[in-house]
Amino acid sequence: MTAARERVRQLAERLAVEEFGGEVVVEPIPGYQVLTRRRLVDPLPGVRAGRALANAARGLLVEQARDARAAGRTWDEIGEALGLTDSDEPRAEAAFADIVEGRRANAHRRSFRSPSTSWRCGSCGQLVTDYGPTDSSHPDDQESGHADTCARHRAVLAQWRIDTGWDD
Repeated sequence: MTAARERVRQLAERLAVEEFGGEVVVEPIPGYQVLTRRRLVDPLPGVRAGRALANAARGLLVEQARDARAAGRTWDEIGEALGLTDSDEPRAEAAFADIVEGRRANAHRRSFRSPSTSWRCGSCGQLVTDYGPTDSSHPDDQESGHADTCARHRAVLAQWRIDTGWDD
């Protein structure tokens, strides 16, 4: 599966450059003398390419499931091909819900963890935990991990103070 993922990543990069005006830079990996990594100068063309690929993949998945049903395959077999198990609902029902209704299996289950992602801040270099837009507009409720001296985070805090009139 790793090879397939790498091929999709390369396709996304090519799509970002050719269709969405992205530009690739090759840079050294910090801490290594020889290793480099490719990245987009501006990640937004990569986001656009990722969405285009996800939409195309979803269309292909639906098309292939229809073809599988037309070829006599059962929803249970399709569910098996999707890697679903008989957990909270039968695999066939989960496959149908995923393909036809667009509902992910076990979507009603909530994790005890708050949804988050992480990334390395381009300004301070720290690993930041991003909780996404929250009910609170305060930047510290949406992200944690920036260095105290982070120029990016300080600018966001200053703008928040201007926007809210708040002085903490």
